[in-house]
Amino acid sequence: MNTAAPLVQAAPASDVLATDSVLMTVTGALALIILAMVILAWIVRRSGLSRRLHDSQNVMTLVATKSLGNRERLVLVDVGDQRLVLGVTATQIACLNTQPRPETEPAATPPAGNTFPHMLESFLQKYRKENR
Repeated sequence: MNTAAPLVQAAPASDVLATDSVLMTVTGALALIILAMVILAWIVRRSGLSRRLHDSQNVMTLVATKSLGNRERLVLVDVGDQRLVLGVTATQIACLNTQPRPETEPAATPPAGNTFPHMLESFLQKYRKENR
């Protein structure tokens, strides 16, 4: 029996391999670029570079905060050349006092008790100083 020749001939194997090779090269290059971007972002975040760049603007700085209740706080903020005392509740923020920003920061007072939050804060401050 005679078989009829197929109407569509298959592409040569070298063309298929060339197309697959280009696709794999492009996919691999994109994967490496994405991996490099993720690693670079991780390094910038770990080094604190983004924080230092943001803090260099000195637009607004949180100086201190004190909890007055479950949802109420007293916040001391430096904005430009002004120091603001803010009362913060669950529904509003009120400016209680405005004064010129002092040239020197007040010395930190030692914690009243040896509680976990104070120990954690001192540990974090020590760790941040060592990384700079």
